[in-house]
Amino acid sequence: MKKLVRALLALAVLSLGVVIVLPAQAAAPPSSYTPKNGMLFNDPNGARGEDCVTGCRQAGWQPTNNQQLTLMNQVLNAVNSVPEGSIIRFVAYSFSWQPMADALIAAKKRGVQVRLLIDSYHYQLNSPGTDTPQLKQLRSALGTDRSKSSYIRTCKYGCMSNSTSYIHSKLYLFSRVGNAKYVSMISSANPAETGISRSWNNTYTIANNKTIYDGNVDNFNDMLPDKTNTDYYHTVSGGPCDPNGSSAAVCKMYYFPRAGSTPSSDTIYNVLSDVTCTGAAGGYGASGKTVIKIAAYDWTTRRLYIAQKLTELKGKGCNIEVIYPADNIDAEVASELRKKNIPIYNGRIDRDGDGVKELYPHSKYLLINGVYQGDSSFKGVYTASQNFTNNSLRESNEVLLRIPIDFVHDQYVGNFNKMKSYIINATSAAKTTAKTTAEVDSVRDRGRPDNAPDPDE
Repeated sequence: MKKLVRALLALAVLSLGVVIVLPAQAAAPPSSYTPKNGMLFNDPNGARGEDCVTGCRQAGWQPTNNQQLTLMNQVLNAVNSVPEGSIIRFVAYSFSWQPMADALIAAKKRGVQVRLLIDSYHYQLNSPGTDTPQLKQLRSALGTDRSKSSYIRTCKYGCMSNSTSYIHSKLYLFSRVGNAKYVSMISSANPAETGISRSWNNTYTIANNKTIYDGNVDNFNDMLPDKTNTDYYHTVSGGPCDPNGSSAAVCKMYYFPRAGSTPSSDTIYNVLSDVTCTGAAGGYGASGKTVIKIAAYDWTTRRLYIAQKLTELKGKGCNIEVIYPADNIDAEVASELRKKNIPIYNGRIDRDGDGVKELYPHSKYLLINGVYQGDSSFKGVYTASQNFTNNSLRESNEVLLRIPIDFVHDQYVGNFNKMKSYIINATSAAKTTAKTTAEVDSVRDRGRPDNAPDPDE
């Protein structure tokens, strides 16, 4: 009927010799994906995965877990499903994945407001004006004027510190995606190939949650002025965030940098201080003991006290395991963990036997199962972007997400065990073929500076 009306109007115009410009129809999103609450994990050793540039067009599409592209496919298809007039906001440390740049530019062309905050380290590293090709394209397409509806922004260091620091959060925020509103994707993965095929990462999505979304948008807007405020720490709590639809679970966002100089002002240290190692209820912990699992990427002596707290908890009966890339961990940290024989697994792997250890864990999460804050039947996840460095805590822009949901915890444990199994098998094979030696579980003799940039991204 609409086509008939337009055709008749066109004939009338021609007969009168008058030119009338008809209103343009809004460009429809190329995809119709609606995200759901819950966790996703990539697997750098898995299949590459669906090509969401051409393949993820079906209504109801959901990302396939444990593929290389699982996390970026979700973000990419979300970008392709944002309608005209909506807002996309990204916060990331690095950006070099071409399909994402193309999708963001296309979104802006169809009337979506696209706003990016990307760390300036890569831009400053070479010389002023030097970017990845993708960032060059985005600067050209979006501009840098934050008074406009779309832009890309960098800060001198982290956006709230005048000392060496970084925008290290990974937030993918959408005012609307498909049939969902107020969508926050909170991740450890940057839109870069390193986060796809070289490292293990995770994302937790919270949809239709205005409280969490507004907290994340406020965080984005608070960074834009590039004004020092290292006493920024605050939290925002809200539901729903449960993949199974329960309204009882309330998730919590923590925003950094956090002022202070002692362990008592360290969020992770305080979380561990609320753990009791014995007395877990049936179905929780292991034989009545609280279980703690940690995946870390970078851990310096400035936060050695976290390792000391873990050895204290191990001495009290907690069951603890840690995965990390050994070359990113200061020797004192590993030595402290070994004092109580805490199992540690070096995830820095030479995957193809070429002498280059190109594979590494990049997820950052803390899993607790047992007794927490007096609750003997607690399962919870703390995850997002923060490394165990002082700079991540005190200077850089970081986020942390608390998810107190049993089912979610169990899914993260499954991911931890999947990484652990691969690491054990890979290092065993490497020893058998003499491709590695005792360095498999070594750490560097002298630590990198606590404020050093991410060496892999």
